[in-house]
Amino acid sequence: YSAGICNYRSCFMQRTTTTWSPDLPLPCYADRKTLAAIITHHFFPVSHRTLERWPLIARKPNKAVIYEVKPALEYAEQQLNNTYAYRQSGGDL
Repeated sequence: YSAGICNYRSCFMQRTTTTWSPDLPLPCYADRKTLAAIITHHFFPVSHRTLERWPLIARKPNKAVIYEVKPALEYAEQQLNNTYAYRQSGGDL
């Protein structure tokens, strides 16, 4: 950016960081990266790119896509409950 207000690298870094951490309460709405961090903490590892394919309602208030956290967590829990579970062998050969 020629005026020196914001260069590309600093703008990019601002958009890729999440403001949520496990010691904070859950927000009502979150962007994909924040939502992926929340789901990864509570259920299983998930990429923010994977969330694009989940049947969630997206909102774009300021050209940024956000999702409601509660339905996303419900869907993640449903996905986890519907997975195949098995007992691993002890590995003693």
